[in-house]
Amino acid sequence: MADVSKKLVKQRADIILNRQINYKILQNHVILALLFCNFILITTELPITLVYSYYGHIQPENDRFCSFWVGYNYSLYAIGLLLITFGSIERYFLIFHERFIRKWQFIIHYPPIVFCFIYPLMFYNLLVNFYPCEAEYDYESYVCGGACYQFQTIISTIDYITNIFSPVVFMILINIILLFRVIYRKQAMKIANTWRKNRLMYIQLVSISVLYFIIWIPFCIISLIRLFYNPFFFQDVTMLLINYCLYICPLASPLISLVGLPVVRQHLRRLKLHIPWTGHITENRIRPTGIIVLQTITQHHTVSRRHNDEHQV
Repeated sequence: MADVSKKLVKQRADIILNRQINYKILQNHVILALLFCNFILITTELPITLVYSYYGHIQPENDRFCSFWVGYNYSLYAIGLLLITFGSIERYFLIFHERFIRKWQFIIHYPPIVFCFIYPLMFYNLLVNFYPCEAEYDYESYVCGGACYQFQTIISTIDYITNIFSPVVFMILINIILLFRVIYRKQAMKIANTWRKNRLMYIQLVSISVLYFIIWIPFCIISLIRLFYNPFFFQDVTMLLINYCLYICPLASPLISLVGLPVVRQHLRRLKLHIPWTGHITENRIRPTGIIVLQTITQHHTVSRRHNDEHQV
């Protein structure tokens, strides 16, 4: 029992130490920031959506709460898009120009992450609360039908292109460039022993990026058509399906991010399988009682047949 306790303490110490090391690795900072943003969205904004979906209208029904929900919802989604876009750009340089990033990390690494959080919060707070337009919220619509500035052509176009369309396009382009560059340089990276170190980092980023642009591309296309061609294009589909599909990204990103964190995956497996006891369980296998009973009956029939054969002889 004492040995088992020592093993458990050692495992906990190892995972804590590895966590501290993981926090210091540059390529994990953007992922951790993205997971933090998604955690805030799931724990604070998603409940508002669930309450609205349950009752069919917002709770409470007032313009102040609508303004808060619109600004909060738009800000969190914009933060996520900016972080994954910046992460794609930075991941490219971390794979092929790591020394440059590490040399200037206090200028080109930390400030952009802070900017990804501050800019959307300030931008949407100003637009929703201070833009000179009269808000007419619909308490029975998702995010109260949107902010009043979205009915102004110029400012809504700037918002869409700057905070939604551009990050998604940049994310796709950077990942395509990164893919071709990795394929082109893979052999040289293997020779230099850098591919093994960067493989998980590349797969982790591509996995999260693929999730984001699979979910966001339909939203961008529909929004583009509604913005420049038909304002009512796919309105029902957007309200009933597309808006709720956006929650897939924050819900699934923690699981996908485990691709680049093998230490955490191993720890989760140990917690699930209770690794200190698995050796004893596999060595002393216990068969189901049904099998034992069946074998006993079979042996009994075999013995009876032998006795009958002996009597016949």
